[in-house]
Amino acid sequence: MNILVVDDDQAQTLMLATFLSKHGYRCFTAQDPVQGMATLMKEEVHLVITDLMMPHVDGISFTQQIHAVPRFKDLPVILITAYPSEELADKGMRKGVAMTLHKPLELSKLLDLVGFATH
Repeated sequence: MNILVVDDDQAQTLMLATFLSKHGYRCFTAQDPVQGMATLMKEEVHLVITDLMMPHVDGISFTQQIHAVPRFKDLPVILITAYPSEELADKGMRKGVAMTLHKPLELSKLLDLVGFATH
């Protein structure tokens, strides 16, 4: 199972990729949505985990960009945010986000969501 982690916080990206790799997932990382889209175009990815707040393009807009590409229209996206808002989660769901996870991250919950999103 291949996962793309997109976050402008390099420490967060490395932590998530390392954690998921230790649990049997192959991870690609990107520092922004532009790099993320480039990775999607050249690698087989089964799930995207993206931060909400990034420079230039937020995670919800990035999700819309992903799903605008016909071959990625059903690609699940998990949104990570430090802003625990039901309104934000609802907006994300309306725009194609599969699930939202709030910071600070509970890594066991992340694993549950990854398993749910990929089955």
